[in-house]
Amino acid sequence: MNKFNTSILVVDDEEDICHMVSEILKDHGYKVNTAFSKEDAIKIIQETRITLVITDIWMNDNDAAGIELLEWCKTNNSLTPVLIMSGHGTIESAMIAAKNGAYDFIEKPFNSERLLLLVEKALNERYLKIRLMNSENEWLNSNDLVGNSSAIKGIKILLSKVSQNNSRILITGPSGSGKETCARFIHMNSDRSSYPFIKASCATLSTQMVDKLLFGWSEISDSSNNPGLFEQANHGTLFFHEICDLPLETQGKLVNAIQDQSFYKLGLNKSMKLDIRIISASNYNPMEAVEKGLLREDLFYRLSVVPVSVPSLNERLDDIPDLIDHFMSIGSKLLDKYPLNFSKDTLALLQAYDWPGNIRQLKNIIEWLLIMYGNKEKFIVRIEDLPPEISMKSGVFKAEDMDNFNLPLKDARKIFEKKYLENQLVRFKGNIARASTFVGMDRSALHRKIKELNIKLDDSKSYLG
Repeated sequence: MNKFNTSILVVDDEEDICHMVSEILKDHGYKVNTAFSKEDAIKIIQETRITLVITDIWMNDNDAAGIELLEWCKTNNSLTPVLIMSGHGTIESAMIAAKNGAYDFIEKPFNSERLLLLVEKALNERYLKIRLMNSENEWLNSNDLVGNSSAIKGIKILLSKVSQNNSRILITGPSGSGKETCARFIHMNSDRSSYPFIKASCATLSTQMVDKLLFGWSEISDSSNNPGLFEQANHGTLFFHEICDLPLETQGKLVNAIQDQSFYKLGLNKSMKLDIRIISASNYNPMEAVEKGLLREDLFYRLSVVPVSVPSLNERLDDIPDLIDHFMSIGSKLLDKYPLNFSKDTLALLQAYDWPGNIRQLKNIIEWLLIMYGNKEKFIVRIEDLPPEISMKSGVFKAEDMDNFNLPLKDARKIFEKKYLENQLVRFKGNIARASTFVGMDRSALHRKIKELNIKLDDSKSYLG
């Protein structure tokens, strides 16, 4: 954290308190602004890049001014930590504020060392949050539709076609399968790509605040204009992540907004025109969600002009080596680590794993491996190096046999032929067509070989060797 890139706002209606706190912070290299009311503080935050707010609770005869400023910051500038100052009479309020979003509180008269310690901790935490957000954005923005399996090729063709028009799209698929990646692919390949891609995470939208966050609000009393996600996405794309988690009442307002191509900002009677593309996603089967009352039927038909179904990672196991290379290339740069290599044994095991968390789980495992072993140049990941969630649940292969399982069938010795085929069937989840393609054997010939070797197709446990 660079102190020269920080700007702290001290808010108190007592000028001598503001001056004292400012001098302490300035003496330690911080840039400081001051405000003597909640209203002045909001104006400064809107006009200046403030990285931390230190505010009193009771100001100008308002015993909740600091709490109101905290709530405003949480809604409009959530990355900016708020440190509450309190006198003896408001210590209980300060403690409540800390439980409801304030970084911490400090009691007046305060110890300057404690103040500096809390300031440093709050700014460091903010820096780490931003770094993690930027890292996650880089993962997302760079995660093109990687792979050459027939499943992903079909998705690419479909998304390339729908990118060229303005149709609303509903993307379904299991959690972690890449629905947001598909939405970003559509946006970046459309004529809206130079405008914002805004994500509405429906599962995390507060029921009390959801309408404000989506449609925005305006306070006539102080002429404030607070744009919602619709307004922020103007001319671009608004992506509703897990649309079935949106409150039903708000779903009804969304129906009206789509139908009328306009919306009303809270506090204003004038409608605002919409020029956005709406893409939605859900890990629910949409018709089942409608039947269960999680998704309005009229909204479903408006959102699902073009339905897109994203395959799970289990349906595109052939893409795992490409995905590993892709994530390794990005992750090693983001984390400043050496890229890792994988033994044939390890790749085979990863292709035999069930992947309940799909692509997101694979990305997380690559990140974990880089953190654990990325300081070693030319490190080769063996089975025993994998995290327990993989190595313990994937006891499909015995290490002493593994090299034989990755040879073409014609090179495998007769003594290992049965074990070779058993493990390939496990690897491809009993799919004869995919196994026959991998081993280079005609499907009918593979069926005869399976029968000859007495391999039981209906009992995957028998493949474990």
